[in-house]
Amino acid sequence: MRSYLTGAFLVLLPENWRKRLSVEDSINWREAAVVSGLLQASISLAAYAAWYYYSAGHWAHRAIGVAGQAHHNSNIGTIGSLPFVVIAMHPFTWVLWYFVIEGLMRTINARAMVKTGATLPLRLVDRAIHFAKYGEWGSTPLRDEVTRGDGTWDLKIASHSPKPHWKYPLTIRYREEFFQIHGEEHVAAAHGRQHIYLLRRLPANEIIRGLEEYDTDSVLGEENSGFFATLYGEMRKKVAK
Repeated sequence: MRSYLTGAFLVLLPENWRKRLSVEDSINWREAAVVSGLLQASISLAAYAAWYYYSAGHWAHRAIGVAGQAHHNSNIGTIGSLPFVVIAMHPFTWVLWYFVIEGLMRTINARAMVKTGATLPLRLVDRAIHFAKYGEWGSTPLRDEVTRGDGTWDLKIASHSPKPHWKYPLTIRYREEFFQIHGEEHVAAAHGRQHIYLLRRLPANEIIRGLEEYDTDSVLGEENSGFFATLYGEMRKKVAK
């Protein structure tokens, strides 16, 4: 039971946050997404019911009374559905209904074996942190930066994403030249390319052990999206799936 509740919370986090946790492999993310979605939809729906009950007896009732006095010749006070319409126009109502819909979509996607992403607010927080660190809103990898050397190394590759398999004696072919991995550095503030790999030319008498074709464009995905594009895109995906 505890693992279900833990997973139901963790599945709301962005995927790169989950990977930093030691419990990632011990949770059934599909079942966690189903539980999380049902809980989110139920809690949000209950919150909406409480919000509606409170609003109908307080601010919405007063707003309808003021409107009735201003338009005393109309039959505005006799419309039974008017409180629902007034409350539905409030931004807080939109937020609650969004979380109801997102929770239902999370459950449906998980049941349909579709990968479940983070909840929208936390995804936006993740993008904001990324922007603060790297100066770019999108999380799409940057193109690798390649520098030619003339001393202890012949090629330096600065990458946005780690390449954990780039270990000696892996051979990299870059622009029809052969290089061998000889070192790695990690620079925390390197304009988004914090993973540094140092390569040397493959000696003429060296046997190639493991060969990988390398292109600076290989890490690129779709174009970076801006803040509003991310917001709109995430909402579209939640509704369209």
